[in-house]
Amino acid sequence: MPRIALHWRGIRSQLLSYLGLAPFLAFALFPFYWGLITSLKADANLYDLKANPFWFSPVDRTTGKPYHKDIILPASLSEGPIKWRIGIGAHTTRSDSEQTPEAIALVGDTEVVSPVDGTLSEIRVADGQIAHANDIIGVIQVRSPTLTHYRYLTSTSFYSWMRVSLLTGLAVVVITLLLSVPAAYGLARLSFPGNRTIGIAIFLTYLIPSTILFIPFSQLVAALKIDNTIWSLILTYPTFTVPFCTWLLMGFFRAVPKEIEERALLDGATRLQTLRLVVIPVVLPGILTAAIFAFTLSFQEYVYGLTFISSTVKRTLPVGITVDMVRGDVYFWGPLMASAIIGSIPVVILYALSLDRFISGMTTGAVK
Repeated sequence: MPRIALHWRGIRSQLLSYLGLAPFLAFALFPFYWGLITSLKADANLYDLKANPFWFSPVDRTTGKPYHKDIILPASLSEGPIKWRIGIGAHTTRSDSEQTPEAIALVGDTEVVSPVDGTLSEIRVADGQIAHANDIIGVIQVRSPTLTHYRYLTSTSFYSWMRVSLLTGLAVVVITLLLSVPAAYGLARLSFPGNRTIGIAIFLTYLIPSTILFIPFSQLVAALKIDNTIWSLILTYPTFTVPFCTWLLMGFFRAVPKEIEERALLDGATRLQTLRLVVIPVVLPGILTAAIFAFTLSFQEYVYGLTFISSTVKRTLPVGITVDMVRGDVYFWGPLMASAIIGSIPVVILYALSLDRFISGMTTGAVK
């Protein structure tokens, strides 16, 4: 009996801990939940202001009928006999989500494509009848959840933006670590006049806003003739990742006991060998923490990417999403949220694969 009581006490303690964490977890995950739900909603459901914004609705809250989209012939189309290529109950695909959309009907010799993903639920103008401009020739029923917004991304340059951001982020991480690791080690371990002042000055350079620097940097990029190329980003992003990571790594190097390095030096190792073979393995969690920060900072950067890259295909992910999916005061919320969900996957994978070392590095730096 006492054993059962102790077991129940342990379970109750864990439940209370989880209940205490639940509000914080819900607060942290709510943006991702809302973005995922929004990306899976059909436009008719998405823009129904009376529908529950946090879940899918099967019917229009104003009319009480299932969501639908009328197939209206454009005003520029000449009248002619209609020939349906699909029947009632057939699936339709949004025309602008494909490079070569298949026609759902012919009016004379002109193809009619589907405006939305859905199911053809009604034919208003039967085969052989004359269809006129601005006529409603059929009705498409739309349902949620749907992958229409994710399919739409394939018709944009989204995956090119993703590739540019990933390549830029990886290159910046390599450059940042090659520069910040020896710099941080030298500032943390070597004694020379102005050591502390230089360390503070390096961190202060990180605090300079990018909105001040992008104008002189744009002149430098133009002088080097690397504007509108990925190299303009690879060479400018380290200007804010190297100072931050250097300052971050200085704390990790100071936490390494000096006795370890002194023993290696007494055994005949050079300073560089001591750094490579002794110190770096000890501070590896800190280096990984700096690498994650460098990748995240470069992956989400916006101002330099907007200034230096003008080609649509060569844009970074944050710039491409905001420029191509926000037109004037019109926000395409479905594609925006779909691109945000997919765009967050590399960062989520990076944190998931290195979570233990990342937490170890953060706590080591905080404690010591």
